[in-house]
Amino acid sequence: MIIREMEAKDMMGVVGLIRSELGYDDISSDVYDRVNRIYNTENYLIFIAEEEGSVIGFVGIMRGLAFELDGEYVRVIALAVSTGYRGKGIGIKLEARVEQYARETGANSIVISSGLNRNRAHVFYANQGYEKKGYSFIKLLQTEKKFSYNDVVYTPIPSRLGSDDWEDED
Repeated sequence: MIIREMEAKDMMGVVGLIRSELGYDDISSDVYDRVNRIYNTENYLIFIAEEEGSVIGFVGIMRGLAFELDGEYVRVIALAVSTGYRGKGIGIKLEARVEQYARETGANSIVISSGLNRNRAHVFYANQGYEKKGYSFIKLLQTEKKFSYNDVVYTPIPSRLGSDDWEDED
């Protein structure tokens, strides 16, 4: 098993893991385009775990700046390991590669968001030295798409501010 940067030929393997392991199958028509866009965008990077030519795990990251942190940080935006390969240290190796990348690029912290229902992931991150710092919220804008959590369907709320509300009144 090797950990390496994703190449274009790995795209479908990563998309497959997103659908099967992260549960994003309900938006499957958009997943390929999103992975492709991330793959081709500066400050984003995907590492894969490969065994015998197959993608068995991946971690997607981005580098950025934050108001509450000094210097650059790395954010893990997705991490998945194929069900049949879990418990074999692959997630640990992917996380270690992210940490190595963060150190190599001068970042001084790594940030991870994880769904509220992903209890096993929370234990994994805690075991890797991460501390729970807060909550993550999402507000969908300019879209009709809905998302669900714990069998509750959420529909985006239109903005209460019109474009005129942003103008200064002199």
